[in-house]
Amino acid sequence: MDYVKYRDDVIQKKEKELKFLKYFSARDFEVIDMSFIEKLHWKQLTQDDLNSLDTRSIWKNGDAFYSLRNDWTDQIQHYSREYNLDARSVTYAGLIAINEHIYTNLGVEIFNPKRNDMLQCYEYIHDFIQNELDLNVDFAVIGHYQLFDLLLSKEEQNEELFTAISERNISKISKLLSQNHSLVQLLKTPTHQQLDFLTTFADTDHPTYKSLQYWKATLEASGINHIHLDITTMPPKSYYVGSFIQLYENNNRNPIASGGHYNGTLEGFGFGIQLS
Repeated sequence: MDYVKYRDDVIQKKEKELKFLKYFSARDFEVIDMSFIEKLHWKQLTQDDLNSLDTRSIWKNGDAFYSLRNDWTDQIQHYSREYNLDARSVTYAGLIAINEHIYTNLGVEIFNPKRNDMLQCYEYIHDFIQNELDLNVDFAVIGHYQLFDLLLSKEEQNEELFTAISERNISKISKLLSQNHSLVQLLKTPTHQQLDFLTTFADTDHPTYKSLQYWKATLEASGINHIHLDITTMPPKSYYVGSFIQLYENNNRNPIASGGHYNGTLEGFGFGIQLS
């Protein structure tokens, strides 16, 4: 069992949670809380829910099934299928359980967002990280969950190719496409140069391209000059449809914060900070 040994560690983590909630409450985000234990309604489960069952802690009690929360955004989507979430933007802090490991998640969500709403949300998160958590954002990774529509024709898209891309198996990708295919050339380019390389062949009017360039400019405007493109990440849920951003410190392999645009039962843009 994982647990925190020292009193100061517990207090510091709780202080971060409270600081986060107060920060966003002061900026008109509604503070919400939901049960760590979710009741699963089988008739409402989507294919995404079914695909994620092996990562969740699930048990049966009587005729009902229950699970520990493993994703706040997912839980909000579940909630909104039954109830009206009467809020434009929310903030939360609490536990999630993934593959039997427990983490504390700090998060914000903006529903039915305009571009300026997404920008403001990012600026708040970046400010909180830099000035409240006293961490440096040294580099960022960005991508888009519909990037393949920009890079590949519909005929070229198939599960075998997607698997090879997620594995960065350039040899196999070259066989499935060709050595000279723009996707192969992009993968052979260093990740911090890929956004610039994308400009040489992509349709600059494509909404995916415009979204990536917008976020590149936004990150640079906030002082982040080392920006990497990730084309290998597959959407964890089908409702993740837009750009995603991950913020990093040089000495930490795990992102400080991750965010992105989704459109499921609810459309929204959110950012989360995972405390170890």
